[in-house]
Amino acid sequence: MSPSKQKSDFFWRIILAASLVCGILTIVKLLAIPSESSAAVLLGYSAERLMLAALVLVPVLAIGVVLLRWHALRRPRERMLAWLADANPSVVGIGLATLLAVAAAGALVAPDYSITLFGALALYVQRLQPVFAYVVVLAATLLLFWLKARGITLKALLQQQELLRYSIVATSILTGVLIIIWVTRLGLGFDATRWVAPNAPVLLAQVALVLFAALGLLAAAAWLRKRNGAFAKIDLVLAVLVWLVAAGMWLWQPAQPTYYSSDLTSPNYQSYPLSDAFNHDVIAQNVQIGEGFSFGGLVAIRRPLYTMFLAGVEALVNSNYTHVVTVQVLVLALFPVALYLLGARLHHRLSGLLAAGLIIFRETNAIALGHIINLSHAKMLMADLPAALGIATVGVLAVGWLSKPKPDARQALLVGGVLGAFVLLRSQMLTVVPAFVLLAVLVWGIRKGWRSAVLFGLGVLLVASPWVVRNRLGMGQWAIEDSIVSGFLANRYSYEPGTFGLPFLPNETEGEYYARQMGAVRSFTLQDPLYVAGFVTDNFVRNQIVNFMTLPTTGVMRSLEAHVRELPYWPNWDGGLAPESYVVVAFNILLVGIGLAAAWQRWRWVGLVPLLINLGFTANLALARVAGWRYNLPADWTVLVYYAIGIGQVVLWVAAVLPKSAWREGLLSIEKPSTPKGKAHSWPAWAGVFLALLLAGLSYSMIEAISQPRYERLNSEQALAAVQEIPAAPAELITLLESGQASILHGRALYPSFYGAGQGRESGFMLTQVQDYPRLSFFLIGSEPTALLLPHEGEDLHFPNASDVIVIRCSSQDVHVLAVVLTEYGTIVPSSHLSEGCP
Repeated sequence: MSPSKQKSDFFWRIILAASLVCGILTIVKLLAIPSESSAAVLLGYSAERLMLAALVLVPVLAIGVVLLRWHALRRPRERMLAWLADANPSVVGIGLATLLAVAAAGALVAPDYSITLFGALALYVQRLQPVFAYVVVLAATLLLFWLKARGITLKALLQQQELLRYSIVATSILTGVLIIIWVTRLGLGFDATRWVAPNAPVLLAQVALVLFAALGLLAAAAWLRKRNGAFAKIDLVLAVLVWLVAAGMWLWQPAQPTYYSSDLTSPNYQSYPLSDAFNHDVIAQNVQIGEGFSFGGLVAIRRPLYTMFLAGVEALVNSNYTHVVTVQVLVLALFPVALYLLGARLHHRLSGLLAAGLIIFRETNAIALGHIINLSHAKMLMADLPAALGIATVGVLAVGWLSKPKPDARQALLVGGVLGAFVLLRSQMLTVVPAFVLLAVLVWGIRKGWRSAVLFGLGVLLVASPWVVRNRLGMGQWAIEDSIVSGFLANRYSYEPGTFGLPFLPNETEGEYYARQMGAVRSFTLQDPLYVAGFVTDNFVRNQIVNFMTLPTTGVMRSLEAHVRELPYWPNWDGGLAPESYVVVAFNILLVGIGLAAAWQRWRWVGLVPLLINLGFTANLALARVAGWRYNLPADWTVLVYYAIGIGQVVLWVAAVLPKSAWREGLLSIEKPSTPKGKAHSWPAWAGVFLALLLAGLSYSMIEAISQPRYERLNSEQALAAVQEIPAAPAELITLLESGQASILHGRALYPSFYGAGQGRESGFMLTQVQDYPRLSFFLIGSEPTALLLPHEGEDLHFPNASDVIVIRCSSQDVHVLAVVLTEYGTIVPSSHLSEGCP
């Protein structure tokens, strides 16, 4: 017998032996299930159980006979293989076989759905799970026989030994790190701060759906290419399609009230921002009314780029929050597009589509779960997902810059400028800057790469430093974040870390507060550097673990809500794995390892761009002593990208061993993106880039310089004149203003919300806090920003959001309002206590 024949025989015998072992285990599992003694007919088992065991025993015996008489059955085997090679199964036959396998697999992994699907028969379906599992094994065995007979070969895999070696090395490193974590418990509870949950999960069924959809899209693209010749704009078409699907799914998914968004209430029935989202929006509204980038009297504010974006969108849609969210979703739908481009560039279009599809599902899940787990998503006025879009965009641009054979100095400046812009969205991106400087040196070497690295850093400074200088001039400190962040950081740098920023001292200025808190951070670090190093390392490891936990964590199919309620990873996680997660998590590590290896093999250091982004961003979070939740949302997609590349590479391996076909050849043809040659740029071009980046950085100060406050302080006479112009103005109000006893406010009223007696939220935020009387709450911005309550009996009010108003109350310390004059509409909304006047 020839060596090739011996190898083929060995292959078949291994496959059959594995199928035989699975059959024996299935019988053992069937017999191990407890049985009712009243139904026993033989050896304590019911007739149904014995029939099932006998049914499984038939193929087991058949396979055993074939293995025992392998050589004697040579001719029957050859005739069967010849028939399989010549057979042309009908579409109906293949469809039925596929349906059977899918149904068996579904019943195997979906016990939670069995009651819904099968009703009273659910118990029998669950008892049949071992049989369903064996049906899948037999189907896979028959499929392998058919593919082998049709020309399956492992030669193509043997030609990829380098990638296989890299995959083994990468997976071994990840496994080794996991073992170290398991032994040392580093990242699993060492730090005093509590564990927080991962972000929204991706379900295993969604991974399968995305894979089938991606393969279908590529098959359609291959058909179009064959029909119409070269399809040069395929990436543009796929990117637009990804954007449309993302925008459609996210807009379609209803958003629930969350910690960062209010319930729908009269008079406008819109969901208004709360907590951090409230801060972002108030700053954006202040920009619109000429008060500049300010909040609560603070000079330095967080997220200036995001608040500028919000200010532009709200000016465009007249502060209608339903429309604001719609526009934001349309912009954020570019995030999956960026991941498609990144995955396609680093590996293959299949990997790009997988990454895009998975992030689309994950974000859809986040919107659906907003009322169950505390997270950030596309329909909140939060900076986390915009930051993810920003850093993914930088990753796409960086891959284009670093993949060139020679450094392109102007492109380095541009990429740095884009990163500098997004540093003003999330300051944690600052620690990503050294990662790209290191990559430039690793890719081109110090002699060629140092200049490009310096220009990259210069681009960051041109855009980000004007904001730091503005803060220095306004508050006396070199700060990129607001002073409250320094108080939060000081609270974390202690033996009993807190969650919120520490309070100001009496008469303490913003700059003095910032200096005091940062001084406390430095003092604590010098006092106990080993303790600080310990919690920084622990939080760094925590974030990496949590990043992995957004991938599928179970093979059991549950509803999305049941998934997060029944698994131990939400809302708080103690670091332990559920038993059903071990196998799936192990496969996740394997796939991420393969993804890292595939990106490394193709691009070397450039293939590690997402990894370096992850490490740089997570290092900043660790320094701030935070982990998980929305904090690492801007960078946790990096693990998902390598996971998608790993799946894509496995599919390519499978395709490589399949019989030749037009679809197979189209999938395997990895078109390496063309690398444009570097061009010598003229001085005007350099000056244009330099000036554009500098103007981008100065834009915040320029906006403030040309801004004029829209609202001035009014006295009683001016307010009286405005009230007297309105027909049917309440006489009590006119009398009060004529007496000069009232306190007058002038500004823009935000978030008008009516709550009945006893309605609201149990929180310290006055606008939504439960009160024992009906009232209309709103937040006034202008020269004297404040939260106000208007006692009112009915909810049938005309009070549009962002209205120009004059507010009348009894004193400057009173949160209760006597009347609100809507100057744009010529109407007055009186308090139900107006007739009582002022004491």
